[in-house]
Amino acid sequence: MTENPGSTPPRDDEPQPPYGQQPPAGQPPYPPQQPYGQQPRPGQPYPPQQPYGQPGYAQQPYGQQPAYGAPTTGSGVGDAFSWGWTKFTQQVGPFLLGVLAYLAVIVVISAVLFAVILGGTVASVDPDTQELRNGAGLGLVFGYLLVVAVVLLLSAFMQAGVTRASLEVADGRRIEVGTFFRFDEFGKVVVAALLVGLGTAVGILLFVLPGLVFAFFAQFTLFFVIDKRMAPVDAIRASFTLVTRNLGAVVLLFLAVYAANLVGSALCGVGQLVSFPVGLLATTWMYRRLQDEPVAP
Repeated sequence: MTENPGSTPPRDDEPQPPYGQQPPAGQPPYPPQQPYGQQPRPGQPYPPQQPYGQPGYAQQPYGQQPAYGAPTTGSGVGDAFSWGWTKFTQQVGPFLLGVLAYLAVIVVISAVLFAVILGGTVASVDPDTQELRNGAGLGLVFGYLLVVAVVLLLSAFMQAGVTRASLEVADGRRIEVGTFFRFDEFGKVVVAALLVGLGTAVGILLFVLPGLVFAFFAQFTLFFVIDKRMAPVDAIRASFTLVTRNLGAVVLLFLAVYAANLVGSALCGVGQLVSFPVGLLATTWMYRRLQDEPVAP
């Protein structure tokens, strides 16, 4: 059997597609190969070859959750806060205006609710005895509980808004005030905030410590909902898994964020305009680095 004079004999290690099977449209028929007969320079290995039909990046199987491994190099709390402070100062205007906008909404709604409750209380006072009529005291208690619940829910939305803005910054994008109020899946954010708030509240009723533990393990829930678009329950599970597998780094982060907000509260609350977004930016950096995901420099 004779060979064509100009043909190139196939290499033994060159992967071949199955007989009769064509490669997908837009994909070259064969992966790039070292020119036949040409050897690499001394000390230089052959370039790595990609198996035929396999993309050049690792794809996650459909329906399978990513693996949350151990922290990588450069995932310290100091690095997280350094990055958070740098990004905050680079876009200080949108962060301050976004947080102030949420605070204004919280103050206005709380004032309106308190006015309604106080008005109802005054109307429930007996003009002769100056005492509350029957049932008015119970209504007053429920009114105050309603105000507390509304404030906590709005605070959770503020945290979600700053979280979204922080994720945008981590992706290297510029933010604006509207970024803090824009959610792709608003319903999931609401349900996730309610579940985390409910779990924390129930835990606090059980001698306080269980509530703090739940809040600690669920601290990345909104990140998974907003960033990965997970369902609320799946996001809580993912947060528990990420914290459990990186317990040391996350404990230090949690304590550092708490200390920063404590210092911010001591400065008549004004310091929290800085400590709150910087703490969430640091948490965003840690959330990405613990999963070996890129963060904008």
